[in-house]
Amino acid sequence: MLRSLFFLFFVLTSVVAFGQKSPLDVREIKTDKYPEVTGKLWVRNPAGIATDGVSFIENDKPVQVNFNGRQKADSIAKNKQIVFLVRNTSNELEYNWYKAVITQAINSGAIKAGDLVDIVTFSSIIDNHVLFPYEFEFTNNKTQLFDKLENLRNQKRLESNGQAQIHLAINEALKKLEELKIKLPGGIFVLSDEICVPPVLVGETPGPRSLRLNIPIYCLSFKKNKSSYNFEDLCGQTYGRYFASNANSVNEVAAKLTEFLKEFEERHAGVNYSFSYQSTFEKDGKSHAVKITSGQGESAFALLVPSQTFFEWIADNWILCTVLLGLLILMLIIILILVRNNRLKKAQLEVERKRQLANMEEQQSIAQRKMELQDNELRRIRDEELKAAQEAEKLRLNNLQKQEDEVQFAKMLERGNLPWFDYKFGNENGRFQIQTPRLTVGRDESNVWRINHPMVSRRHFQLVFKDYVYTIRDLGSSNGLVVNKRVVKDQVLKDGDCIELGEIILTFHI
Repeated sequence: MLRSLFFLFFVLTSVVAFGQKSPLDVREIKTDKYPEVTGKLWVRNPAGIATDGVSFIENDKPVQVNFNGRQKADSIAKNKQIVFLVRNTSNELEYNWYKAVITQAINSGAIKAGDLVDIVTFSSIIDNHVLFPYEFEFTNNKTQLFDKLENLRNQKRLESNGQAQIHLAINEALKKLEELKIKLPGGIFVLSDEICVPPVLVGETPGPRSLRLNIPIYCLSFKKNKSSYNFEDLCGQTYGRYFASNANSVNEVAAKLTEFLKEFEERHAGVNYSFSYQSTFEKDGKSHAVKITSGQGESAFALLVPSQTFFEWIADNWILCTVLLGLLILMLIIILILVRNNRLKKAQLEVERKRQLANMEEQQSIAQRKMELQDNELRRIRDEELKAAQEAEKLRLNNLQKQEDEVQFAKMLERGNLPWFDYKFGNENGRFQIQTPRLTVGRDESNVWRINHPMVSRRHFQLVFKDYVYTIRDLGSSNGLVVNKRVVKDQVLKDGDCIELGEIILTFHI
């Protein structure tokens, strides 16, 4: 238990120690044929490793690992994100050399669609920055990149006795890329001589920071007679590449830069080594830590060991299984006896329960019938009372309406004559005298004035007289109520108003 906890702690500390990517990683682990374990050992170094120097350690003991050749990484990115750091020098020959090298590399097709590139200059620290401009602006547009090259010396960067602060420039570029949280494989390409102010760095230095961020450093050096900064060691340490031409040939260095850029994504992806080995962990269904040691450093991975199958467990514990089987048989016999006795008792109880239930159901049925008879009687009495009340209310309302109609009819007669409708339908003309204060008109026989015509609704409209005012109302007719050429729902009528019921014309007169 303590050993497992130690290895798990080692796995966690290894992840912290190596940051985003350790030099070694194990992928695609398979344990379907356990204790055989297969997978791929990913190596960050694009040059690969000597597999005979790699050890897998389980329970503090190395296990024999078989490696099956070297393969390309599983997924190689299609694009890259590159920053060119170009020394800002007062030497015109050297400055033009940097421009020519980058220009030829871009024109060669080393920068493709989807790549992101920026070109910045550096020399010595000004206002706490070595880079100019400090903010990166990435693009893959050739015209914009050539403009950046032409404007590299817009701000003159100061040097210290002809020396630049290369280490600070690289560290600042790495820090800026980390802040931007770039998604594509990133790299820094330095074009400079190797005359440098002695590095005075506080905190993380370029090499460890480059490894932590997985951003390799590539250098193309403008050779001079002297050097104070070793580019080649830094490039090798960060899995980048280094090149210098003794003759400072633009064509030679540009060709090498083109080569570096074109192979960048594949190198950045690392390499894989297929492996297999026989694990020593027991089948317990738990996760165990496996330590990896090599010349590239140390790492670890968690191995999820499958659980024993049922038959494997029985084979390892056959004595215990025999005893348990005997106890199980004895328990089954006892259970069968108890179940039989319980069934007999339940059968007796069920018979008694059914008898009692039948008696209860009969009593409930009698009580239910009595309640239904009582409910029916109460319902009959309530219905009769409600019907009588409704008839009384209807009679009362009819009497009130009759009285009101008599009052209104008397008012209608005050003019000395009753109102009437002149009607016209084709060649047929006539008059209908209005002898009630509530006249209903429609096709149905229940109307006061029945007009049997298909354009007339069953109940088309009502004419109401109240206190010397005649009001016409639509009763929900199909074709609507048209008064004086206008569709209305209700309207006060005046003498001479014209009502249209399809082809029938009614003219109101008082």
